[in-house]
Amino acid sequence: MRASRAIRARVVHRLLAACFCLLFLAAADAAATEFDYAGAKRCKSCHGKEPIGNQYASWLDTKHAKAYETLASDKAREWAAEAGVDDPQQSEKCVKCHVTAYGVAPERLGSKFKIEDGVQCEGCHGAGNSYRKKKIMMDRDRAVEKGLVLQSEEICVACHNDESPAWDPERYTLEDGTQVGFDYDQAVEAIAHPVPEGYDPTAEGEAD
Repeated sequence: MRASRAIRARVVHRLLAACFCLLFLAAADAAATEFDYAGAKRCKSCHGKEPIGNQYASWLDTKHAKAYETLASDKAREWAAEAGVDDPQQSEKCVKCHVTAYGVAPERLGSKFKIEDGVQCEGCHGAGNSYRKKKIMMDRDRAVEKGLVLQSEEICVACHNDESPAWDPERYTLEDGTQVGFDYDQAVEAIAHPVPEGYDPTAEGEAD
């Protein structure tokens, strides 16, 4: 009797251990999910339309869209030389913050993704190939599950910091007169691209 109880106990223990292992592996697999990048021109298929606010046009008018291009400027090359960099458009020190998806495997980049497009929509909003469809974007929670990254200051300061040779510690003035190198509220306002109030996402069909 005691032997049979001991055997049953060992069996139960092993089953529980196996279950915990499976749960752990499932959680690890979910955490390791990597979403693919579509490219700004894919975002344009919806966000290049006037009814939704033409966010694509707003982005084109920002320094983000020209971030890669600016690395070819004389000033960028001057700063690069001071840092011992020959070509800023090829150096990780520079490119990591001047393009979206730097270092990402080529197979995770969509056919319309171009590094020359600089800091694209997905640089702030997350790799979007899995959430870009309207039927997903209409459900915020589902979009987040598919890779949408919600706006936060942490995303900005990953690059807007004193590691950049263009950093100006007095660029922004706060309400109390204090000058700082970065202020999230003012920075976001400068690149605001809201969806117009009253926009009806069901009024148009699915874009490409």
